[in-house]
Amino acid sequence: MRDQQQKEERDRKKKENQEKKAKEQRDRAADEARRKEQMEQEENKKLGGRMLIFLQKASENNTSIDYAISGMELGAARCLILAKIIAYNESLKTLHLSRKQIGDKEGQDIARMLLTNKTLRKLELEGNCLGLQTARVFALALRKNKTLRYLDLESNNLTHDSEENNGMEEMIMALTTNTTLLSLNIGNNKLDDGIGRMFVDCLHQNHTLIDFEFERNNFRLEDIRRLQDLLRRNKAEYDEARLREWRERKMMRDEDHALQKHYLE
Repeated sequence: MRDQQQKEERDRKKKENQEKKAKEQRDRAADEARRKEQMEQEENKKLGGRMLIFLQKASENNTSIDYAISGMELGAARCLILAKIIAYNESLKTLHLSRKQIGDKEGQDIARMLLTNKTLRKLELEGNCLGLQTARVFALALRKNKTLRYLDLESNNLTHDSEENNGMEEMIMALTTNTTLLSLNIGNNKLDDGIGRMFVDCLHQNHTLIDFEFERNNFRLEDIRRLQDLLRRNKAEYDEARLREWRERKMMRDEDHALQKHYLE
C-alpha cells in the first residue's frame, strides 16, 4: 500500500513538472512573439526613404522585377517586415540581399517567406551570417516552393565551421526530390567531405540542377569529378528538353500558318 502511494506521489510530481515545463515553453514563445511584434512596430515607425518606398511598392505588387537592397541597413525587425511582405508579393522576381550582415535568426525569416511566395525566381544571400537553422528552413522551402530557380548562399556559415551538418543534410535531402531549382551556390561554407558525398548521392536522383557552385569547401577530388559528370548529364538533358520544346512550338506555328493559309486566304 505504501509503495503504491509513493508511486502515485512520484507520478503526480512528474506530471506537475511536465505541466510546469510546458507552461514555461508556452510563456517563452508568447514573450518572443510579443518581442518580435514590438520590434516590428518600432521599426515601422523608423522606416523611411528608399526602404519605406520599396516596402510600400512590394505590398502593392508594384515593384520592378529585380531589386537590390543596397545602401540600407537590415536589422532583425527590418528582415522580419521584409520577409512578411515579400512572402505574398507577386511582382518581384529577383531579390539581392548579399553582404547585409543577416544573421541565422533573421535568415530563417527570409527563408520562410519562400513557403508562400509563388513569384520569386532568384534569391541572392551571398556574404551573410546564415547558419544551421537557416539551412533547415531552406530545406522546408525546397520541398514546398515550386518557383525558385536560383539560390545563392555563398560565403555563409551553414554548418557552424563544419561542427553542425544537420541543416545542410536536411537541405540536401530536400534537394533530392526538388524538380524546379536550376542553380545553387554553396561555395565557401566550410562544408566537409561527408557533405560532398551526400551531394553526389543527391545528384544521382536530381536531374534538374544544372549550375552548382561548390568551390572553397573540403570535398574530395573524386566527389568533385563525379559532381561535374552529373551536372554535365543534367545540362545535356536540360538542353535536349528545351530543343524539343522549341521544335514543338515551331511545328505548332507552322501548322497554324498552314491552316490560316488554307481556310482564311
